[in-house]
Formats: sequence, structure tokens, C-alpha cells
Amino acid sequence: MSFSEDAWQSVGPWFDAICRHPFLLGLTDGSLPEEAFTRYLVDDAHYLDRYARVLAQLAVRAPDPVGVELLAGSAGAAVAAERELHRGFLVPRGLDPDGDAAAEPTPTCVAYTGFLESAAATSAYDVGLAAILPCFRVYAEVGRHILALRGPGDHPYAAWIDTYAAPEFDEAVRRMEAHVDAVASDRRAMSIAYERSTRFEWMFWDAAWRAETWPTARSLLTGSSTDSRPSLVRPSS
Repeated sequence: MSFSEDAWQSVGPWFDAICRHPFLLGLTDGSLPEEAFTRYLVDDAHYLDRYARVLAQLAVRAPDPVGVELLAGSAGAAVAAERELHRGFLVPRGLDPDGDAAAEPTPTCVAYTGFLESAAATSAYDVGLAAILPCFRVYAEVGRHILALRGPGDHPYAAWIDTYAAPEFDEAVRRMEAHVDAVASDRRAMSIAYERSTRFEWMFWDAAWRAETWPTARSLLTGSSTDSRPSLVRPSS
């Protein structure tokens, strides 16, 4: 069995947990509160910027032109297509994901992207690829899962669903998996990285659902672990 399919089967319980998460259940039937989806998109904009840089970093390390073209192209596509999706939803609501006033990334986002950056910089090339692969496969599977369950008629998050359920995105996933399979060497280390990133995918949606924030000096002085009213505007310390 190829590495990508073996790794995907091994994280089946995590994908089940993702599909059963309240955020995804609400995203599926359209009942997800807009503020939760907005929090997710703001954080995802931060993630996307760092993820594209990780892909570019791996492109530099690729051992052949196929890998260079695939990773560099994926980095550019991530910035172009998904960033447009973010802006299309956020800007009409008065939130510029690229603006100085946008909320800072959540602790989960910082931890996830920090892990990816570390894997791309210090791990073997195939392990770095394994770390970035769940972001591709999880989103393709989630898009397919939601599309199969989505009811007829208008849906508030149709643009997001259609992006990740599109055949073009699925094809991009298959190309990336084929490259990872072609260079897979240390499958044990790759599997560890793959599972960790899949766990982070669950945590990312959970952070948006819980309205995860950083503690501030004020919250510490008043005895609460975080501010009681999370904001999509960058807070003062």
C-alpha cells in the first residue's frame, strides 16, 4: 500500500472526530454561527500565509524538477485561490485579513504552523512533505463529505464547500500524494508527522469553535485565563 493511503487509513478516527465536531456539523447544515466561521477564516488567513511559505521552502529542497514545480505551484495557488475565498467573505463584513487591525493568530494556529515550519526546515524532505499532506487530504475529504450531506437550496457557506469539493482541488491532492509516495523513505517518521498534522487539523476547527484567544495582561490581573469577549480585532496587551 502506498504511504499516502496507509497514512490516511491510520488517521481514520481523527477524520471521524473532525466530521463529528460541532463546527463541522454546523458547517454541513448551514447552522454554524457566522461569528464562528469568521473567526475560522481570520485564523485560516494567517495559516495560509505561513503554509504557502512552508511549501515554498520545501520546493527549494525538492530533489527533482517535478517536486519543485509541484510545490512552488501549490504555494502560489494557495495564496491566489484560497486568499480570494477569505477576502470574499471577510472584506464585505469590514474585516481585512491582510490589515494591521486583524486579530493575531490563535495559539493553535501558531503551534500548527510552527510545527510545519520546523518540519520543513529541519526534518528529512519526505518527513516535511508528510507534515504538509494532511492539509490537502483532510480538506478534500471534508469538502466531499459535506457536499454529500448538504441539503438543496441556498447555503451560507456554499463558496467554501464548493472550493474544497471541486474536482480541481481533488486532482491537486492526488498529484501531491503521488509525489510524496514517490519519495517516501522513512515511513515511520513520516507517519508520526502525518498524524500530528491531522490532530492539528481537528484542533484548528476546535479553536474557532471555542473562540480561542491569547491571555492578556489585563485578563491575568483580573484572574481570568482569557478575555471574556473574544474579538476579531487585534487586542492590546
